[in-house]
Amino acid sequence: MTRNTHMLILIVTMLSAAAAQSVSEHPGIKGKFSASNGDVIELDTKTGTLVTPHSRGTALQDCSDKFQVCLTDNHGFAFAYFRKCNDAAFGDYKRLRFPPKVVSVLHNTDVWVVFDAAPNYMFHYADSKGIVGIYVGPTASFDFRIAFHDRSFQSSTLAEFRITGSDTLAACGE
Repeated sequence: MTRNTHMLILIVTMLSAAAAQSVSEHPGIKGKFSASNGDVIELDTKTGTLVTPHSRGTALQDCSDKFQVCLTDNHGFAFAYFRKCNDAAFGDYKRLRFPPKVVSVLHNTDVWVVFDAAPNYMFHYADSKGIVGIYVGPTASFDFRIAFHDRSFQSSTLAEFRITGSDTLAACGE
């Protein structure tokens, strides 16, 4: 082997070790949400699992970057929100991987968000706490984007899942 080949092998080995170390050190995004009837939604990007009332053990991906916190299973569960709270004030939602279809604001830091990529879920988001609640429609094909335009819509048909524990999930900062 030539000296260049040895150097190339050494560089590849060092890069592989660094990549493996950074993956194992990444804590992942993990959260558990419970409904009053005992049903749960669990998400864990480290193990890559998502459990919801409509799906069990779907592969969950962390699609976050420096600008956003992002989660998806690529099959109907998707969430994206700003890492910096101030970015939300500028309303540059098009930069998010999943731009919201509906944004409703109550008080100063609580937002309810529905994404085109996940119309069966509505996320209750609070800046300092992150995702504090997830609403799920009564069927797997339920669509929050049109439900609020239906005058006969009954909110009592929704299942509300509230975060359990004191951990924050996808909270923005600054």
